[in-house]
Amino acid sequence: MGNVNIRLLKDNDADYKLLEKWYQEEEIYSSFEQRKLNYKEIKEKYYPRTLKTSKVPVYMIEYKEKPVGIIQYKLVNDEDKELYHLKGNYIYEIDVFIGELSEHNKGIGSLAINILSEFLYKEKKAKLLVMCPLKNNQPAINCYKKCGFYIKNYFDTKDTIGMIQTYALMINEK
Repeated sequence: MGNVNIRLLKDNDADYKLLEKWYQEEEIYSSFEQRKLNYKEIKEKYYPRTLKTSKVPVYMIEYKEKPVGIIQYKLVNDEDKELYHLKGNYIYEIDVFIGELSEHNKGIGSLAINILSEFLYKEKKAKLLVMCPLKNNQPAINCYKKCGFYIKNYFDTKDTIGMIQTYALMINEK
């Protein structure tokens, strides 16, 4: 799709160092992890996701053959289905960020979401895709709408540091 492609995250210093760099940017960590992550934390979090058996595969987003962000997916578990008020099987959740701030607002995230969505519908037989941005993350919400997602509802839950946050449940169904 144009100059954007995705590849599996590798268990190597180059990929981990990029993630560490991106997790120092407030614009990134405030919406994704709520705090900066150091190299050790990055490796602990992402190494298991590089394994073939990972339930949360992570892909590096490349723009013009240069890594610029990540996108990942997971099968929504029963606990999250309850939180999201969803029923059914083959529901996948997608998370994405463009870590290179100079590459924001170029449509790269939208293209990566479309690539992964197509994969999930075709290869994983997805029935429904969800994304859960923070309610006040308007740039993300606008991007996801561009990809065919719509806001179904809002829900409150703890973020990664234990603070209650309001999220938008965004849905894409074929």
